[in-house]
Amino acid sequence: MATKSDLSTLMRTLGRQLRSKLADSLGYDIPIPPRPSPRMSVVEKVSRNALFELVGRAKSHPQRGEMDSANPAYVALAELTEESGRPGLALGLRYETGEITFLDLDLETDKVEKSGGAYVERSLNLRLWRRLEELIYIKVDSTMVGPRKPIRPPEEVDI
Repeated sequence: MATKSDLSTLMRTLGRQLRSKLADSLGYDIPIPPRPSPRMSVVEKVSRNALFELVGRAKSHPQRGEMDSANPAYVALAELTEESGRPGLALGLRYETGEITFLDLDLETDKVEKSGGAYVERSLNLRLWRRLEELIYIKVDSTMVGPRKPIRPPEEVDI
């Protein structure tokens, strides 16, 4: 019986072949996008998982960044806090809309009352989200162990 990964590999292969044959028969020159490297795929997967954990916790209460966390999303959020110049930056659930958004926990009470809450405006929220995703990816990529030299027996080592 085929496993889930075997089926996904088969689907990708068939999709690539179908696209190639269709492009040839119609006379189009559709460039086939290159496959991402295995390392890139792993970095993207780990980045997504770290962000999902942060978002999952932000649903119950606002989450601030932590520089000494094992989760790269919390480290990236701490770096984003420093980068943005907002020391009270956190991720939290906006109950009115049900979305996870950035909020500034250090706003003065008059600004909070005037704007309707501690949540940042929509355009800034989108910029912060994109930057957070970039920082998480960079953090995961920089901390992952790269390929190592193969271990060889002592007879093969040149002195």
